[in-house]
Amino acid sequence: MRSVVVFLLLVFSISYGDVKWYGLNDGFKKAQKEKKLVMIYIYSPKCHYCKEMDATTFKDKKVQDTINRYFVPIKVRKCSEDGMFVRAEYGYLGTPTFHFITPTGEKIKSIFGAWPKEDFLKILKYFYSGAYKTKPMTEYFMEEQ
Repeated sequence: MRSVVVFLLLVFSISYGDVKWYGLNDGFKKAQKEKKLVMIYIYSPKCHYCKEMDATTFKDKKVQDTINRYFVPIKVRKCSEDGMFVRAEYGYLGTPTFHFITPTGEKIKSIFGAWPKEDFLKILKYFYSGAYKTKPMTEYFMEEQ
């Protein structure tokens, strides 16, 4: 019996160690309160690359920890009311689109596509380290190699 309980705890800790996604309004309130950058993820349930991000990159513990520590992550379905608002306010490049936003709602940069965990961690670092304030993303990545 004890081994069953330990197994169930392990399963639940793995499956619930995900990125803590917020809704649009709650996410921006939290970002303003905590003075954190916002990362908006526009997805579609039918998008192959969104499913890939959800199944691989967002399941990585280091990615989860980095996002939850440095950002307020907001996930919106592309055709939902919130998704339409985000698309009108910040633009839309296809799915998946990632918008990096200041706590006050100013767009820093938008990025399109599915990314392996190693590359996505570099993208996240570009923003949370504040490098976006001093150099273009291309220059930053050339220096990081």
